[in-house]
Amino acid sequence: MSTNSGNPSLTPIGHVRNDCADRKAMAVLGVPSAVELLPEFASGLLHFEKHSHVWVLAWLDGVDRDVLQVVPRGLKPQTGQEPDARDLHGVFAVRSPARPNPIGLTAAKVIAIDGSRIEFDRLDFIDGTPVLDLKPYFASRDCIFSARNEQVGRNANVEAVRESVLMQAQAFCGEDSDDLRLAVEILTHFRSEVLEFRDPDEWSIVVPAARHQICDALVGVTHAMPGRGEIRFHALDAVLFEHGGSRYEYQLLPEGGFRFWPH
Repeated sequence: MSTNSGNPSLTPIGHVRNDCADRKAMAVLGVPSAVELLPEFASGLLHFEKHSHVWVLAWLDGVDRDVLQVVPRGLKPQTGQEPDARDLHGVFAVRSPARPNPIGLTAAKVIAIDGSRIEFDRLDFIDGTPVLDLKPYFASRDCIFSARNEQVGRNANVEAVRESVLMQAQAFCGEDSDDLRLAVEILTHFRSEVLEFRDPDEWSIVVPAARHQICDALVGVTHAMPGRGEIRFHALDAVLFEHGGSRYEYQLLPEGGFRFWPH
């Protein structure tokens, strides 16, 4: 993987191993994967177990390196339709593999370490992808919870919304629970049925103060903050969303689940 004389050269340290060999078939959020290090780099794993998550940098072989503008996956037109010029994004504004230097970057949870093989919860690199580096994810400096992103693409369907919301909620809370799953179902319903797969310009949420995991999950996914007045608390067993001049109530049922009341 050397480059022209005088330019930087890259040396793969290992390769991705998973069951996906087709980039077009790769799930948006990735699949369970492993990284197998080459033997000469195995000693670099000393004290690797100190970190629950790491950044995986990979070289995305076989992609276009001359394209500077793309239509993100979530904005692709239907078959037979022409792309809308408004959907074009510069490659530095998206995570498209097509870019001048096709370096992929993914944060992943370490599941197990077996010699020079590291198992991860998910990577969005196909099988055999060369790995360039592994770097610890530092919660003290890499987590910027106040960071904001305008929506780039749209989820393809309700299940894609649910998977994305669940991953974000679990990453924020660090553990699973019935109330976390309930919050995921509520937010999945609201995003798909009310917002029609588009994020609002701002959030206005009221949550039950006694249901801590529901509160945490909604904060973690929406990034709504009490200090900004985006999320508030009440004594009722219900989650309320205010959007577009309307109010949407999710009454929490004693036996689990919710009842939806649009006002």
